[in-house]
Amino acid sequence: MNARGWTQVAWSRVGWFYGIALGGAIAVTSLLWLLRNSLPGQVGATATLVATAVLYMPLPVVAALIVELRSGRRPLIATEWRNLRTRFWTTTGRSAGHALLAMVAILALGFAVAWVLGSLGFPGAGHIVASDAEFRERILQIVPVLPADMALPPAAVVVLAGLGQGLLAGLTINALFAFGEEYGWRGFLADELRPLGPVRANLLTGVVWGLWHAPIIIAMGHNYGSEWGWGVLLMVAWTTPFAFILYWVRERSGSVLAPAFLHGAYNGTIGFFALSIIGGSLFVALPMGLLMALVLTVVAVVVWRLPARTVPEVGTPEPAVPGPGYAAGDVRQAQSGPGNPAA
Repeated sequence: MNARGWTQVAWSRVGWFYGIALGGAIAVTSLLWLLRNSLPGQVGATATLVATAVLYMPLPVVAALIVELRSGRRPLIATEWRNLRTRFWTTTGRSAGHALLAMVAILALGFAVAWVLGSLGFPGAGHIVASDAEFRERILQIVPVLPADMALPPAAVVVLAGLGQGLLAGLTINALFAFGEEYGWRGFLADELRPLGPVRANLLTGVVWGLWHAPIIIAMGHNYGSEWGWGVLLMVAWTTPFAFILYWVRERSGSVLAPAFLHGAYNGTIGFFALSIIGGSLFVALPMGLLMALVLTVVAVVVWRLPARTVPEVGTPEPAVPGPGYAAGDVRQAQSGPGNPAA
């Protein structure tokens, strides 16, 4: 039995969860495809983007709640809500702090790797823009609708201001949508897989999380355009180490809010790699290539070796009817950090 009282993985619950989440992903992707192909130009693109955030990202939380209710368990969200009601500032502050720490580490290492490999001429890495003129050319390349004579601030100002806004969005609006994913992957599924131990559990989570994006990558070209075959593999390559970092912030903070904040900040900031790096290969350069997988792996290894820290949670989400893999009378204890592996 591990620290949370789980004795074995209830694979039926895991299967139901993933089946609902993946089935929903296929259904929503079909709707997105219809929207994109039935609405003209920018209208269709905007509608698709909004529908992705509103319909695709919440699928894991929907799947988790269905399985929790189906198995007669008190939903994890009840504990999360009780934490917020009783310790709002402590919970949100700790969660935001760990999320920002991890995101700043990812950004700092990412730009350092891009600069070093760009300077060395590493194949496919591209190079960071070297002047304001080059940065302006890059912006006009990405956003061709902008007037060619439009005045722009210096590159450093644009990037730093954009990163600041992205981090703020990660703690607010982005986190709201990211919570839909993180409740499922780092909340429900992480708890279900605890008997495997943190390493095996996160390896499995990272793979199935990446593959969950396959429908939208294949049908909609999400992140990788027409290169969906390599796109799915690359998605798994970086979601796997990222899963370890997201797990770490949840364990250190004691709340699913932390990975939601980090996921939201990640979505809000990594686009600046694409804005700042010129001449890179989609499959190699940041933010979607193998170098992102490398950066996330290094950060994951570093945080994984930090001392464990126990963070008590308020609330005891016990099942109304104990099911397979759940010890009767179990009390959900918070433990923090991969240094407390499940036995």
